[in-house]
Amino acid sequence: MEHTFAAAGIKGVVFDMDGTLTISPLDFNLIRAEARVPPGLPILECLDEASEEERARVQAVLHEHETRAARECTLRDGALEVTEELRRRGIKTALLTRNSSASVCTVVERFGLQLDCCVSREDAEPKPSPAAVLKIAEDLGLRPAQLLVVGDYVFDIQAGTSAGARTAFLRSEGGMEPPPEADVVLDDLHGLLDFLTGGPP
Repeated sequence: MEHTFAAAGIKGVVFDMDGTLTISPLDFNLIRAEARVPPGLPILECLDEASEEERARVQAVLHEHETRAARECTLRDGALEVTEELRRRGIKTALLTRNSSASVCTVVERFGLQLDCCVSREDAEPKPSPAAVLKIAEDLGLRPAQLLVVGDYVFDIQAGTSAGARTAFLRSEGGMEPPPEADVVLDDLHGLLDFLTGGPP
């Protein structure tokens, strides 16, 4: 891939939260076990077909884990420096997560993250739906093609691609292999700045 071409015209960067901007202690297998959600199934999607009682049980477990994780997570290396440098360059920044708005507020306030837009699962249909990416584009006054969606999971890449944005997969220790549809693969957040300036990611 020619990186200068791939990065041309990007005016906004959309970051996933858990695993991308933060290193989170969230254990989704444990959450599924405690909430009695079948192994391997996406938790939020299971709520769509759950009874009122089941939904309440799963939401209570999810809230407990997400609240604790928001209080205990750490910033991923480079998160603050990279978001600040993007703002200095005039590139708009956004956060997009399947997590709750309460957790987003906790994380943003704890670390003093300066972002132009934050979208949680309460604000739009969650990833892998493109709805939240399209909402961010509208909120930022940009076209989807002017956005780069950065995340460490396939849902991030799928949401960005479906919305017409470009995508960057961020490797994480013990994480999944990069989806083939990602436009670029980054080893760390600092590589994002190199990519946007046409250097090697």
